Amino acid sequence: MFVDRESELSLLNSEVDRRGSSFVIIYGRRRIGKTTLIREFTRPRDSLYFLATEEGAEQNLKYFQQTAYEKTGLNILRPENAVTWEDIFEQLSSSPERAIIVIDEYQYLPMTSPGFSSKLQRIWDNTLKASNKMLILCGSLVSMMYSETLDHSSPLYGRRTAQIRLKQLPFSCFAEIFPDRTDEERLLIYALTGGVPRYAEIIEPHKSLRDNIMQNILRKGSYLYEEPVFLLSKELREIGTYFSVLKVISEGNHKLGDIAARLSVKQTSLSYYLRSLIDMDILEREVPVTEKNPEKSKKGLYTINDNFIQFWFRFVYPYRSQLEIEDTRSVMNKIDVNFIDNHVSFIYEQLCRELISNIASRGLIDEEIARVGKWWDANSEIDIVGINNQQEPALFGECKFTEKPIGSSELKTLEKKAAELSDKRKTFVLFSRSGFSPELLEYSRTRDNILLFKLFERVV
Repeated sequence: MFVDRESELSLLNSEVDRRGSSFVIIYGRRRIGKTTLIREFTRPRDSLYFLATEEGAEQNLKYFQQTAYEKTGLNILRPENAVTWEDIFEQLSSSPERAIIVIDEYQYLPMTSPGFSSKLQRIWDNTLKASNKMLILCGSLVSMMYSETLDHSSPLYGRRTAQIRLKQLPFSCFAEIFPDRTDEERLLIYALTGGVPRYAEIIEPHKSLRDNIMQNILRKGSYLYEEPVFLLSKELREIGTYFSVLKVISEGNHKLGDIAARLSVKQTSLSYYLRSLIDMDILEREVPVTEKNPEKSKKGLYTINDNFIQFWFRFVYPYRSQLEIEDTRSVMNKIDVNFIDNHVSFIYEQLCRELISNIASRGLIDEEIARVGKWWDANSEIDIVGINNQQEPALFGECKFTEKPIGSSELKTLEKKAAELSDKRKTFVLFSRSGFSPELLEYSRTRDNILLFKLFERVV
């Protein structure tokens, strides 16, 4: 199923419609849907698709020649003829018609043939630039794709006409992916897979989430059993150090000092590893939304922003010894006990912040909110804080993914914490998995600055 990606398709459509040549870079982590996006875009159009491999340079050249011959039927490109990359691109560029040339997993070409990006630069400058062709380079090794195509030191720097860094799908897409599930069931699936399309595809809709976890994640040899190993080993060296960092963070150690202490290393020695994980969209550094200079803030916390990676390091990696002897039930029992409180509840908070940000941007909140985040200090924290156009905190919210309805005491606690940040008019928002007490519902209807949401639906 192909869902969302409207903005990416719009950009590609504008590129293919432009006059003259076009050069687009598409990159992003494995399983994120890059090839699916390209397939959807090129499906109704004249295109040549080539998938590079980790084999040698000569083998990739032969594969590309074979692909070009099958596409064009030109005798000069017959497999028995000796040709160069330059020869092939010259033949592909000879016709005046608009056509698309796709090289997928591009990073393998400069890996197996150092200097290939310089060769492609000459091909672009001397042949493709003056043609009526659209060239797409796509790759999944984020750091290498950036260094080979986008970095100022790359031979291809400045040649692109557009670039797309493909990100995870938003939670809103799960209504289309799982149309027969309730919002809460979709939330639980999203908490497990995140917005990585391939992970969501693995979930069998006719089975319970528990059965899906046991069969597709915990079972030795299943598709997602070792997925983080494959993902990180492709991109990074010293994978053991990265695993240690991610495991410590998944256990709830988010401050730089705490991470370093748990690993018995100096804080300065972690910078490189943390930055690499951030560049891969696996880790993010959060600061309180009220901070004026986020980059310089000393209150930064490091969190895993990939739901599946967080789940795997929290519930799978520590129990690999048991799973290797196929003791999946005892591990599943631990997940049953901790999945909601130690995993889903935090993702619910994140989605609630995104919802408030979305409705604020559409003008559906009386107070104009410029940005939304979370806030904390040494003694307290607030799940949702909205900053207005005057850079003042003006909206405050809490999220409770519990089986007990929220009562008036939670609102009073939120009001007390908010009073420490602002003495001006405030908007209060409460999200609850299980609804609200009759007393709180009645009281909230008498005030115009209280918003109540049951799961994600507004009730007041």
